[in-house]
Amino acid sequence: METGKSRKETDTGTREGLLERIASELGCMYLSDLRGSTAKARFRFVVSDIPAVDYSVKVWQDALYYITGIEENFSTAEQAKQRLLEYL
Repeated sequence: METGKSRKETDTGTREGLLERIASELGCMYLSDLRGSTAKARFRFVVSDIPAVDYSVKVWQDALYYITGIEENFSTAEQAKQRLLEYL
């Protein structure tokens, strides 16, 4: 999947999808590059710099699943973001 080509339906009300935003800031050409990113410190920095409130809890959960393969449900976007940061 190319960066910027999908997830817009999930990210309604935002300028850019969460995965696209992370990929863009990491300089990834494709979203699939996020799964094998070797620059974990940079990845963690990029994610920690994104306010949780910029995206819904569903979008954060989907990002966690896409990047890690971990499927969990959270009550808040902040909880989902923190779980993603724990993985990184």
